[in-house]
Amino acid sequence: MFKWYNGSYIAGLLFQIKQGFDPKKKKNLPNRLYLADLEVTAKDVYIKRDFANKTAETLDTSGHHEIGRRQEMAETLDTSGHHEIGHNLYKTNLDTNKDTNKDTNKDTSMLDFSSTNFSQNVLQKQNQDIVANASEFLVSNGNSGKIPLEAETIKLISLWSANDPKKMEKMIGIIFNAKKASETFITQQTGKPTTIFLDNYEDLQHDITVSLRRTFNAIRNKQDKKQKVNPENYIFGAMRNTFEVWYSEYLQSLS
Repeated sequence: MFKWYNGSYIAGLLFQIKQGFDPKKKKNLPNRLYLADLEVTAKDVYIKRDFANKTAETLDTSGHHEIGRRQEMAETLDTSGHHEIGHNLYKTNLDTNKDTNKDTNKDTSMLDFSSTNFSQNVLQKQNQDIVANASEFLVSNGNSGKIPLEAETIKLISLWSANDPKKMEKMIGIIFNAKKASETFITQQTGKPTTIFLDNYEDLQHDITVSLRRTFNAIRNKQDKKQKVNPENYIFGAMRNTFEVWYSEYLQSLS
């Protein structure tokens, strides 16, 4: 509630109490200014609304405070009749601690894992950790959203990726591109839409591991002999052959 006493409100924010004449000091005492009590009822708002736009008194320069004009605050009454105060109520130009430099307010706690934020030494350790533990966090194990390959396959790819997660990701991508190409080819040959679900066939996952190990070794032998070879195409072809041979044997087992 507003507390009136022997005073008046200035611009709806400050409460002014007039001191009057002091017979001992034989002079008029300066008025006292207080922050207004902001919890008001609907009745108080209605009665005192005329004070909201008034210009504050400008006192003389004998040590008295000069109060500027305040803009009337928008008022919203809730169902209980109490006044809701906007979030800018205490926003004044008197705050000398206000930082006007926007850059200093930048949130430095934002997470950014881009390579530019780490030294080469740290990046190498991070890559080694990713590659070394890839079989634990990449393999499906029946969990959706992970790669449906056996842990042995991921370990093999990690071993041949030279501690580079990007190379490991590329090799995994080649395997699944080969799988998709094989499914398209089988669909064309059989006239039936074909999708190979790796989660359902442990024998196929093992065949992929064996084929990759054979392929990596063959590529290294060719490169050591300075023979021209495109490793990506070589792996893709080997994987396509693995999927299509396995599916042919799978169909025969059903007949």
